[in-house]
Amino acid sequence: MNDFSDISIIIPVREGSSRVKQKIFLPFHEELNLLEWKIEQLKRIQRSDRIFLSSNSDRVKETAYHHGVEFLPRNDYLSTGHDASFTEVITGVVKDIETKHFAWVPVVVPLMSPKEYREGFQMYLDKVVNTGTYDSLVSVNLMKEYLWNDEGPINYQADRNHTISQDLPNIYRVTNGLYMRSKAATIEEGYFLGRNPCRHVVCKIAGVDIDEYEDYEMSLALKDFYKDLS
Repeated sequence: MNDFSDISIIIPVREGSSRVKQKIFLPFHEELNLLEWKIEQLKRIQRSDRIFLSSNSDRVKETAYHHGVEFLPRNDYLSTGHDASFTEVITGVVKDIETKHFAWVPVVVPLMSPKEYREGFQMYLDKVVNTGTYDSLVSVNLMKEYLWNDEGPINYQADRNHTISQDLPNIYRVTNGLYMRSKAATIEEGYFLGRNPCRHVVCKIAGVDIDEYEDYEMSLALKDFYKDLS
């Protein structure tokens, strides 16, 4: 296992969801629900005492104990609805870790593999911590697609000057799978990405984020394409 000892993995967990009720506890693989699946993925790349479930839920606390990882209590203000700002949530959680760096890893992106997490962690050490080339890291999908907004096309001309997809400009979609930054910079600036993040490009299915129930069904259907590489 690589030496990621100065990186805490934070799995932020809220039981409530406005679109999919109790989605972190939805069954996903064999006897594992989505939360348990994410814990077991991350235990392949980081030691258990560096993995923290951040929540105010007793059920989540029991899950942490059962899977041998740490529980990071979060007060109700930072956990209920959208009372707290996102900056308050991030800094309120990050301030309680002891390591200099952290990885913020949401449960609801189930198909990012341990191999891709490991590559992201190593990239963070190489390009952020050791060389300072970047100030943070985020997982992304590279998109070569025709995009429009309310005003019309935004990355090509929809006329005789049409561009083939391979020649479209690089546009990156944040997958919500992995964010990494130093604790100090996050507390100072109130966000888990800086102005110059390293883009960790992951495979397409690693970008499936369960926001609607159909995303959950899609994730289940795509499990056959998931390469569980440790």
